[in-house]
Amino acid sequence: MLTISELTFNQIQIGDTFRLEKCFTAEDVDHFAQISGDFSPLHMEQEYALTSGFPGRVIHGMLLATLFSQLVGMRIPGKQALYLAQDLAFRRPVHVGEHVTAHARVIGKNPTTSTILLNTEIRNAEDQVAVGGMARVKIRDEESAASPLPAPKQILTNSVKTVLITGGSGGVGSATAKLLAASGWAVALHYFSNGDRAQRLVQEITAAGGTAFPVQADLRDTLGVERLVQITLQHFGRLDGLVNAASGELFHRPIREMEWSHFLLHLDFQLKAVHQVCRAAHPALKQSAGAVVNLLSQVVWENPPANMADYVAAKYALKGFSKALAVEWAEDAIRVNTVSPGLLRTDMTEHLNERVFKTEIGRTPLHRLGTPEDVARGIAFLLGEQAGFLTGVDLPLTGGQVMN
Repeated sequence: MLTISELTFNQIQIGDTFRLEKCFTAEDVDHFAQISGDFSPLHMEQEYALTSGFPGRVIHGMLLATLFSQLVGMRIPGKQALYLAQDLAFRRPVHVGEHVTAHARVIGKNPTTSTILLNTEIRNAEDQVAVGGMARVKIRDEESAASPLPAPKQILTNSVKTVLITGGSGGVGSATAKLLAASGWAVALHYFSNGDRAQRLVQEITAAGGTAFPVQADLRDTLGVERLVQITLQHFGRLDGLVNAASGELFHRPIREMEWSHFLLHLDFQLKAVHQVCRAAHPALKQSAGAVVNLLSQVVWENPPANMADYVAAKYALKGFSKALAVEWAEDAIRVNTVSPGLLRTDMTEHLNERVFKTEIGRTPLHRLGTPEDVARGIAFLLGEQAGFLTGVDLPLTGGQVMN
């Protein structure tokens, strides 16, 4: 009988990592098929798997995912766990007899709801991710009663403007944070899973004399978004600008291979998250006659690229939402604008073949790719007083590919 952990909310720290190893046998797969009712020959018949191009029987994806249940229910936190949510992305198949390692890393804590956010991965013997995702787990111990929001940590003069940047640890988000901080803005830097990068960025900004602090939230979670805005206001006392730069992971697939879930993944970040953040920030932005800048893409101009219909559709949805927001919030003196960058070199595009970047440079009148810093300058302009009579505008940052 395995020992069950009994970790409390206060004992668990961001960065804590747990792992377990497993090698699933043919008997494991047979047993899971009996329980699940999934007798697909890809899982059950060696010869069928071999003739289908696989080196052997493929383990059910959901059988692999049971390792996450073991990690949560037995290790992190163990006895006190109540599993609330788990998203899954199946990256590559795992076969019978193949050794895998499951990892769970704490990337966020929410004292208000007594929940932790886990980055969960299953890696094969070559250390490649086979299954990835995020888990949200409630801790049921008595110690984890809701705690008050942190007290303000910064004393700002009335002349200092503040901005909340979602996706602040990404390429465009981090460039925008550094530029605005250098221009005198106080920055609340939102991140989802990359807390280490966000912390390094905050340290870089403060070392240069700027003001910034990191705050974690899952933008798809309503309570998490509300707490994100509350913490920002507790920390700075006001909110003058909002930059929505968070985005989901980018995959290239033909439409015939796309499931509705692929569209929902992008809509969650491009529409649901932006809507929730804007709604939570509205009272503070109204008080300061603030400005919102949403990150669109060149894909909403002219012909979009192939194999990105889910991403393209979500960006068009964000474009429509931003225009509707600009109309409704004009009466509150809140300006809402967007920027549409062309292809950039960021974490989202690092998987692309070098030919793609060279082709894009050839198509660009200014004969170079845009940079996150180019986009940051556009965002800073739209937030600033120079753009005080602009709302509902989309600024194409494409080096001349889009001219309007």
